[in-house]
Amino acid sequence: MGTVSNIYLLIFLPLISALLCQVVSRRNLPFFIALFSSIILFFFTLKVLPDVLVYEKISNDFKLSPLSIALEFRLDVLGMLFLLLLIFLKIVIIFFYNSDIEKFLSSSNSRVFYSVFLLHFFSLVGILTTNSLLNLFVFFEIYAFSFFATLSISRDVNLLKITFQYFCLNATASLLLMFCFFALYLVFGNVNFDKISEDLPLIAEANMWFVVMIFALIAIAIIIKFFPFWLYFEKLKSSNPIANFLAIESIFIKTNVGIFLVLKFIYFFFGNHLLFVNFKFAPILIFLSILLIFYSAIKLYQQKHLKMITTYFCLNNLGFIFAGIALQTIESVQAAFFYLLNFSLVNLLMFIFATFLKRNFATSSITKLSTIRHNHFLLVLPIKLLIFFIAAFPLTILFFANWHMAYASFSLGLEAFLLIALLISIFVQASVALKIITAFYAKNQNENSKKITDLSLKKYQFYLISFWFLIVTICATVLLSGLINELSLKFASYLLSNTI
Repeated sequence: MGTVSNIYLLIFLPLISALLCQVVSRRNLPFFIALFSSIILFFFTLKVLPDVLVYEKISNDFKLSPLSIALEFRLDVLGMLFLLLLIFLKIVIIFFYNSDIEKFLSSSNSRVFYSVFLLHFFSLVGILTTNSLLNLFVFFEIYAFSFFATLSISRDVNLLKITFQYFCLNATASLLLMFCFFALYLVFGNVNFDKISEDLPLIAEANMWFVVMIFALIAIAIIIKFFPFWLYFEKLKSSNPIANFLAIESIFIKTNVGIFLVLKFIYFFFGNHLLFVNFKFAPILIFLSILLIFYSAIKLYQQKHLKMITTYFCLNNLGFIFAGIALQTIESVQAAFFYLLNFSLVNLLMFIFATFLKRNFATSSITKLSTIRHNHFLLVLPIKLLIFFIAAFPLTILFFANWHMAYASFSLGLEAFLLIALLISIFVQASVALKIITAFYAKNQNENSKKITDLSLKKYQFYLISFWFLIVTICATVLLSGLINELSLKFASYLLSNTI
């Protein structure tokens, strides 16, 4: 099977599997269809990866704009890496949160839920592979519809209120994007990314304010649509299991899609540097990143609940990712790559472990770690190993991220403040690691500690599988540090090669 055929399989398989879920009658089959479809997608993506790294871009355009929603595609280094990352995250999420979801589902609802989950998957693949503004907007709407449909099973009034608030924000963002895409079509007479990007420098010279306005509106729409963290903070400690699913989808999946779009629009759509040179947007983005880093570092130092620790770690990583994008150097983009890995792997394991604490102790406070240590060694060993990655020990993901960011920040100007923010973050990371170690070995005086002594491998095997699967993946980045570093260099070189 050729590379193009494999890419078409990546695009259409989730849609075919979604239809298949509606046909089967047995209750557990839709889950296994969704899980195995995700695993197959991951391996087919790995199969395509070498060709994409060699040719850097593989595209196919049938020039049928109104009809080519899934027929045209552009899969490049940027889309490929995010595709691998998001498929991996989806596999972990559907496996770990399956028991929570099943509690809310009847047999008929199970088929609907997993069909919608796969439809959500289809929209993700479409967003990452499309090369058309029209198709991108269609996939945005499919993504939003499937996200809201997934959350309709929560049966939590407060959670549904938050979902409705996001629905209103999403509708506003969609209107902004529709206006921007329509305006671009009227000006350029085309919806193809490559064609618009080629013509943009010529038109921008005479219509700079138009380009700036479109860029600003798209940026606002992406922030509203993919980075609405403030909506979910109050529900992070909720006892509703679906709230965990909402939080992990919003923090990890939605945010990664937002980061991808930021990179795509900066480097492939507005990649001529006119905006950053003429209007000095880079210093503004660096300044906002520094504010986010300082805010998250202060809040992180104050937290004792693992869910909140994870969330502020995510915000901290996000600040450095945007700072790396703004600096526009090889080292800074490499740093952004490693912060992205840390965001998606290390923080994900922390959040999943916090969910485990919430399920069994009604709280994700790290004071419960000593209780678990007395009950099951294998259950907490992954988190003990994770402490090295939280503290940014040499050869860990966060160590490489901080190293490249420090190198990129050695400059007079606003970058010097970024170096100060980095030093403060390193101190906070070490303090959080020390806080977790202290919690593990604190004397346990809780008389109810024996109530979870039945944490057997058989009863809680999916916890063990999830924790160990993630920690092995994270530790593999240490063993393959040379390969990961080369991949980060390829990622940075490819992005910067698309700017003038």
